[in-house]
Amino acid sequence: MEEFIARLLDLQDCDRDIDRLKADLESIPREMKIHRDDAQGHEARFNQFRDTLDGIKEKQKKLAGDRADNIARVADYKSRLVSLKSNTEYTAMLQQIANTEKMSDQIDNLIIEAMYEEDEAVQILERATKERDRTVKRSALREQSLKLKQRELEEKLAVLHQRREIIASKVESKHLKRYEKARSSGRREVVTGIKHGSCGGCLTKIPPQKVGEIKGGKTYTCPLCGSYVVWTSDSSF
Repeated sequence: MEEFIARLLDLQDCDRDIDRLKADLESIPREMKIHRDDAQGHEARFNQFRDTLDGIKEKQKKLAGDRADNIARVADYKSRLVSLKSNTEYTAMLQQIANTEKMSDQIDNLIIEAMYEEDEAVQILERATKERDRTVKRSALREQSLKLKQRELEEKLAVLHQRREIIASKVESKHLKRYEKARSSGRREVVTGIKHGSCGGCLTKIPPQKVGEIKGGKTYTCPLCGSYVVWTSDSSF
């Protein structure tokens, strides 16, 4: 293998490691967002259940007020009975009292139903509170772990960048420019092996004579994609 190819391979291996670290670093904010969204979802459900409970309590408060008003109204109606002078007025007032008391009974039933609703809502809210607290704690711990991992990856990446500078400084300028141009165009493997008698970069068939020369240690430049084609441990005719 030619010396410049060996150096390019070292550079390519280093860049491959850098790409992997960058991909890992890019995944960290996304993973953090997943955990934050999960915690926010539990917080939203908690707020929803809390609002439901508050609504039930408000309904109970209104029912209690309506019941108190009805009791006061019945008392007022009864106090006015003695002042009524005709049977018609008396009968009408008794009917009014009966209707109001019936309404009070209905309110009592609604109050009992609201009490059951409150008990159920309290239980639901307690479960939601535990789930929210557990999720928030888990999310915070996971985010702390991810931040630690992020710092470690950034430190490793800084070391790799330093190593890359050293390796790149040993590559001849014309080969380095060609390599960097290929990398900037999106290609991740500028030096590639033969795959079934073809260029490993674009799968263009290589003439048999050239294949023999490559196996003998020479470097072949693919006319289509421009990759440096060499013989590797997994190369094949």
